[in-house]
Amino acid sequence: MAVLVSRQLLRLLVALHVLQAACAAQPAGPALPHYGRTANLSGGEGFDFIIVGGGTAGCVLANRLTEHERTSVLLVEAGGDPPYESMFPALFPAMSGSRVDKNYTSENDERTQQCHRNRVSNLTSGHMLGGSSGLNYMLYVRGAPPDYARWAAAARDPAWSWPGVLSYFIKSERLEDPDLLNSPYKIYHGTDGYMGVTRENRSEINKFLEAFYEMGHEVLLDVNGDRHVGFTSPLFNIADGVRQSAAYSFLAPIVQRKNLFILKNTLVTEVILDKDNNAKGVKVKTQRGTFLSFVARKEVILSAGAFRSPQLLMLAGIGPRDHLEELGIPIRSNIPVGLNYQDHVATFMSFKMGESVTPSAPPDKHLFPLPAFVGYVALDKHHKQPDYQVVNFVVPHDSDFPFNLCAVGYWFDYDICNNLRNGGMGKNTLFSTLNILHPRSRGRVRLRSRDPEDPPAVHTGMFSDERDLDDLAKYLEDHARIVNTTYFKSVGSEIIDLKLEMCRGLRPWSGPYWRCYTRCVMNTMYHYAGTCALGGVVDARLRVRGVRRLRVADASVMPTLPGGNTHAPVLMIAEKAADFIKEDHRLFCNQ
Repeated sequence: MAVLVSRQLLRLLVALHVLQAACAAQPAGPALPHYGRTANLSGGEGFDFIIVGGGTAGCVLANRLTEHERTSVLLVEAGGDPPYESMFPALFPAMSGSRVDKNYTSENDERTQQCHRNRVSNLTSGHMLGGSSGLNYMLYVRGAPPDYARWAAAARDPAWSWPGVLSYFIKSERLEDPDLLNSPYKIYHGTDGYMGVTRENRSEINKFLEAFYEMGHEVLLDVNGDRHVGFTSPLFNIADGVRQSAAYSFLAPIVQRKNLFILKNTLVTEVILDKDNNAKGVKVKTQRGTFLSFVARKEVILSAGAFRSPQLLMLAGIGPRDHLEELGIPIRSNIPVGLNYQDHVATFMSFKMGESVTPSAPPDKHLFPLPAFVGYVALDKHHKQPDYQVVNFVVPHDSDFPFNLCAVGYWFDYDICNNLRNGGMGKNTLFSTLNILHPRSRGRVRLRSRDPEDPPAVHTGMFSDERDLDDLAKYLEDHARIVNTTYFKSVGSEIIDLKLEMCRGLRPWSGPYWRCYTRCVMNTMYHYAGTCALGGVVDARLRVRGVRRLRVADASVMPTLPGGNTHAPVLMIAEKAADFIKEDHRLFCNQ
């Protein structure tokens, strides 16, 4: 209990610090959008479609399916409305670990995460309308064409290849960057979608981009078009100074539709199947503890994420036979639910730059908290697909951002975070987070019990294939070469030594040291995927194998991870799923 209290207290202090800094001397922000009232339902009502989970995919599906006026949709979300602070980009460090985070943790494998205070991964995941789009880092990244070639192969359907998904990326997007819109890249972007997208434009990043250009890297205007390897100013799900969460972008504008019904703070406990394996509806538990059932006349759609969607399938008897038999659950369909779990495993490093004594301005709560730029790097310069992603933050000397991220976001041992802060004391720094884009390792999600309120048991499987560890160590070594460029030399840049106890006795910055460093300073990128994969659990139209009238549409259907952040691909999946459903049920424009 003492550990839990200290964790909550630390997060509260950081949240207060972030809020005070970002809101100092700034005008009030926009009014809180209206996300609709919880529907007044007594149980037994029927709807054409029931969407389980009001996260990123669920909000998109609720919007698109209710475009047909005579189609009724029930959206069930375990959380409530996004809090006011979630609207402001600069406040995202205060969101993880809060009441709008599910606060799941992985199982301790006694091999990885051993430099974390709790020796497990904190699996931050949104618990509100909009889901993780309300607390993520807001990077808008699609991945590269080879990513989707793998999806098409897994689904055995070219509809999942790059040409088949690009139009759905474009459909969601409302790009507001004049440089891109006046460039050849404009053909890859949308301007009429619900979700606003803007680009980093602060000049502080320019000298760093020049340094990476000196190293031989391309500097690209955009990595979402025909070129995907290089350094760039990132795109963000930010517009008009507001986080463009799925709830804000897709749900708030359409909550007045008469055919949309929303249940908030309501947990789906069971997908109801009849004797012929047809999904007939769901059972739920309301905030008051009341249990209700609802009927789906056409389909139930699971959009509860890579943890909860497989959990609900397995509770319904859809999953690996051996695991379900252990728990005495009757088998409906013996398919590999919960297997194939993947995540982008990350590590970080920090470079101290020039000294500074000039106080920096308080962050603008309407902007991403620090100037940022992103690299997509292939060790072989001839490759057209990157091996690793590196997200870089330009940190002023008086910012607590790196320490807060280390201690509160990542939950590393305090001595590591203190060494990070002390090593850069009085200096501006560059904080870099690297991740392996195409990991070989696989984990699994299993039931902890037959109780739907028990969190699932998440075995991340990080570095279960040791080649991932070797690769990520190589990426750190590759990125560290930046200290030899002209600009970095001019400011006396050095890598901050974290003085890792685990790596004592190894020569710093040597190959063995980087391997040890990687095993110690590792973390999730919060890109959970693969547990209801295309081709294994769902077919090419996202229908669950072995049952009928049941689909999955969220990150769990990704057979392999895309080469970047997963938010934009989840939007695409939901847009594509909505069209599959409309086609299958002939729901064309108000017929």
